[in-house]
Amino acid sequence: MSDAPFHSRFGGLWIDRADWRQQITARNLTEEQAAQVEFFVENGFIILEGAASRDRVDAFRRRIASSFREGNADVLYQRHGYGDVQPLSEPADPLGVRVVDSFVPFKEALDLFSVPRLLRFFQLIFDADPLLFQSLSFDQGSQQGLHQDTAYVVVDQPIELAACWIALEDVQPGSGELMYVPGSHRLPDWIFGGDRKHWNQATDGDAPHEAWAAHLRDYAAKSEKGVQYFLPKKGDILIWHADLAHGGAPVRDTSLTRQSLVGHFCPQTRRPYFFSTHPHLATVRHHGQLAYCSQHYNLKLRPEEKSEDESEEDRGAFLSSLSAFRKAMNKFAS
Repeated sequence: MSDAPFHSRFGGLWIDRADWRQQITARNLTEEQAAQVEFFVENGFIILEGAASRDRVDAFRRRIASSFREGNADVLYQRHGYGDVQPLSEPADPLGVRVVDSFVPFKEALDLFSVPRLLRFFQLIFDADPLLFQSLSFDQGSQQGLHQDTAYVVVDQPIELAACWIALEDVQPGSGELMYVPGSHRLPDWIFGGDRKHWNQATDGDAPHEAWAAHLRDYAAKSEKGVQYFLPKKGDILIWHADLAHGGAPVRDTSLTRQSLVGHFCPQTRRPYFFSTHPHLATVRHHGQLAYCSQHYNLKLRPEEKSEDESEEDRGAFLSSLSAFRKAMNKFAS
């Protein structure tokens, strides 16, 4: 493998190398894999239509709905715009809040994050099985401005992460839909504190953050492709690059919901930042080929997940994708 430079000074995945097209040839990717990589590299995102079955989506929605309806102290949530995490000890209104790391109390969330087509794509771009280290679920749009995850979501190699957005219902215009700027993942690095991709409010202050946000808005306004809006069907999944500018559109119709589940992933060979700041939270568990950890739950104190028989859908689809992945890697290594 050559020492071709990366787009970012911080390195990245193989798809971020200057010779990524040659890498496609060297890795003997299938036509489908090559097309997926080309689209992802050029645009910074990819959409997997119907990747999550309606049964899986409904199973997760039932768990979330019952928790808000009845209260569930094992569920942790935040109000939009606030960092404090609190248990859902009593019945509450799900609008205006987000549940964090629902994959810990709910196996149904792990099932959604383990759908074969999602795992297959992460394996393809990561050269490794994925580690899920953060998730958020929403009933309503966050209305968060355009941002890049690398400013907030920190791993030991800043560009070696990706995220997914799973639609839990058909999303309607005006609901605060996910918005993103194609191609923005190839903007030059924005540096905080002289040497960092991530923003530290305590040491950097608010001014650099505001300048960065204005920079993204200015780029979006001048970009040929502009800001695009994700209006998925239930079960569709959008995957985005670590540096893709994205956010939540304004909620123009408060009668609408925008139920979604978001996950942040890195290769299992990488370490989320909280592993170093809170080593007691560095426990990693597995759900099939998916590894997971949490900065909000101490997994050491929780019982191991009981293994269950795979469904025929999981077994056939996943073994097929895993076989293709290993075959491509074996050819590349030879």
